[in-house]
Amino acid sequence: MIFQKSELSDLVGKLKDIIPKKTTMGALQSVLVRKGCLIASDLEITVTVKLEGIDKESDESFLIPKDSFSLISSLPDEEVEITSTKIIGDRENITLKCGSIVNKFQTESAEQYPALKEMGEEIIRAKISAEELKNCISHVLYAIGEGTVQPMMATLCIDCHDGEINFTGMDGHIIAWDKVSLEGTFKLLIPKRTCQQIMQLDLKGDVDISADKFTAKFESDGTTIETRIVEGNYYKTERMFLEMPITAALNRKSLFGALSRADLCRAGSTPVKLIFKNESVTVEFIDNQSEYVEEVGFVEKIEGLESIGSDSLTIGINPKLMLATLKAFDSENVYMNMMDSRNPIKVISDESDLKAVVLPVNIGNN
Repeated sequence: MIFQKSELSDLVGKLKDIIPKKTTMGALQSVLVRKGCLIASDLEITVTVKLEGIDKESDESFLIPKDSFSLISSLPDEEVEITSTKIIGDRENITLKCGSIVNKFQTESAEQYPALKEMGEEIIRAKISAEELKNCISHVLYAIGEGTVQPMMATLCIDCHDGEINFTGMDGHIIAWDKVSLEGTFKLLIPKRTCQQIMQLDLKGDVDISADKFTAKFESDGTTIETRIVEGNYYKTERMFLEMPITAALNRKSLFGALSRADLCRAGSTPVKLIFKNESVTVEFIDNQSEYVEEVGFVEKIEGLESIGSDSLTIGINPKLMLATLKAFDSENVYMNMMDSRNPIKVISDESDLKAVVLPVNIGNN
């Protein structure tokens, strides 16, 4: 089978993260070539990518072992020919030729690759543009937990109803929520790793979303991502986004810069204070070794400060959480909606429906 080196190298580079690091199924340590496609799976996520110029009706199938990926990426930008030869039992040799370069790898037979689960009766079908899908996921991905003991916190909630599709991620300290218009009624809980694959792969045009009771599928222009659906009920996060009385508008980059500098001065876990006054917010960090103070002016007059009976509001934050939140936004300005020092800060984009909630840190008498 003849491949274009640039395409082959690009695709195996994107699929290698699907390959499980540890498995009792040796065949899963490879990418499967079958019917003009490359397939990688860890039995939780399966990604299928169509190869340009390869006949999908071809009966030829073989495994490209992960050990060969580095060599493939280093080959000159020419045609690559890969052939397979059965040697003994379930073992095969694949021969890789590129110009004067010839190399053999021993691998398992393609027949040893686990059978991929067929989807059952579809109960969900929808269509969304790849741009909107990836944009919404990119806005909330940072907030999804990783390695957490709470399975729901390592999950993206996709909830479509009332003409909108909502994307929510949370890890116990941050909640991020974005939405776009879409007709339909369905709810999917998708593992974070699936979201990362959607972001990494080159999805174009429209993405068809379908699902049965156990599996969700995302299909777009020759690329298919199949994933298990997480079972359970997602957290009721709507109440975390209720309107609060105090609102301050800030330039996102100015606030990001001030928090970045304050964070550089931290040697431990001491929180950074945000002190909201009538004209500006003061970003302040003080411990036994450092004292950092910077004022960031508002782009609009602060509203609702009188509701707490004071001319200032001080909130303690973990700057890394707020920095991650601001980084996920792409608007010029953000609104910070607050109640007091004990309740979360709601961050709102001034250009889209993106919203996030960041929990405060207790500053006691500091």
